[in-house]
Amino acid sequence: MTKPTVTVYVVSHNYGHYLTQAVESVFTQTWDDWELIIVDDGSSDDSAAIAESLRARDPGRIRVVLHPEPKGLQSSANEALELARGKYFMRLDADDYLDDNALLVMAHHLEAHPEDALVYPSYVYVDEQGNHLGVEHRMRIGVDTLVLDQPAHGACTMVRKRVLKAIGGYDEAHDRQDGHELWIKVVNRYKVAQISTPLFYYRQHARSLSSDRTELLEARARIKRALVERTEGSVTPRAVAVIGTKNTYEDMPNVVLNPLAGRPLIDYTLDAALAVQTLDRIVVSTDDEAVIRYCEEHYPTVEARLRPSELSALTVREEAIILDAIGTLEDEGYASDIVVSLGVHNPLRTPSEVQKAVDTLLLYDVDLVLSVHENHHLYYVHGERGLEPLNPAMHRRVRVEREGLFEGNGAVRVYWRDTLDEPEAYCPKVGHIVVPPSDGFQIKSPHDAWLAEQLLYARNEGRSLRPESWQN
Repeated sequence: MTKPTVTVYVVSHNYGHYLTQAVESVFTQTWDDWELIIVDDGSSDDSAAIAESLRARDPGRIRVVLHPEPKGLQSSANEALELARGKYFMRLDADDYLDDNALLVMAHHLEAHPEDALVYPSYVYVDEQGNHLGVEHRMRIGVDTLVLDQPAHGACTMVRKRVLKAIGGYDEAHDRQDGHELWIKVVNRYKVAQISTPLFYYRQHARSLSSDRTELLEARARIKRALVERTEGSVTPRAVAVIGTKNTYEDMPNVVLNPLAGRPLIDYTLDAALAVQTLDRIVVSTDDEAVIRYCEEHYPTVEARLRPSELSALTVREEAIILDAIGTLEDEGYASDIVVSLGVHNPLRTPSEVQKAVDTLLLYDVDLVLSVHENHHLYYVHGERGLEPLNPAMHRRVRVEREGLFEGNGAVRVYWRDTLDEPEAYCPKVGHIVVPPSDGFQIKSPHDAWLAEQLLYARNEGRSLRPESWQN
């Protein structure tokens, strides 16, 4: 049989309701040099029967793989990759569908640009019924952004099959976010490209795999850790954590040592830091001798030091406190490669999130990494005609990349050590990790302390901190 140029694969797990529209969008492609692999991943609905009826329409180009039990997205992707005869490989989610010219535009790009390993397009958001919600115009690489920590959408990204084989396919230890894993593995070895034209329709509905943001973020953390471990050699970067602990606020006296949900506030940050295995040393920089005595008694492996009084002014930059803390270590002959700044006022930050920030610094070409949470509220600025929406797509609750608003929370900041020596005029490349708003919650007032205590009690009791659990 003649080999097709493009292999499209669709994985359906109980998405039979949408499957026909997805496959129909392949049939209508203006580029007809394709094959299609449909994987029914242990569905309990009629996905298998629908897949077989669709195969019968063009049995020479469509194959169906049936899993009696679900194997997961990564395993299904690897199975399709082994079966693929095309030069280019692309996933189409069973609940999405293609523009008629999607394969034509992306395959033509890869044909014309042999140096590019993958290409991905912009896309249209639609609701469960297919109604138009908005357009995601992805940022142009090298034009709108130089930092590649915003991965391509996992679906409808066309990849050279030989590249996928070279990077070992997909890691089946993970059960989601295959596109995130693919992106990190590819961008560090190959060139990638983006097409501004929207070429597929991305359906938003309650059952969407990407709808659970907390599990999505946890999956990304696991993927990053696995990829860093895979590349580690005999020499690894030395990372030191600096915990700035001002304890002399007028409106919150002794805040660092006062109990919060039964323990001093500082304990939550120290416990998180000690649980991060890649941290070589932990330093507490404080303005209060009582904090030093507490650390010496309860955390003997932590180095607590009194900083100069001028570094406790509210106008002092974080970098100055860090440089003072690590400067003492360097005077003693210790050299660090990575500096992790942990805010003592963020008691709900997890060790996994600290590790994810370090791993992000290692995986991407950035100078520093910030922890943020994505804000989904509708915001306005004052314009010529009064208030104008800053992120108008949120009128329809659509998260658009170019309108994304990220709020820094101070929970984690990770620097390459040499970045801290750059002059203030230097413009660093800044990566980020997204943490749930509850995990990044920052205490700035007595009321915040009360709210943080309620969140800690909920976590200690095993109650979910996700918003829906608080509405019941």
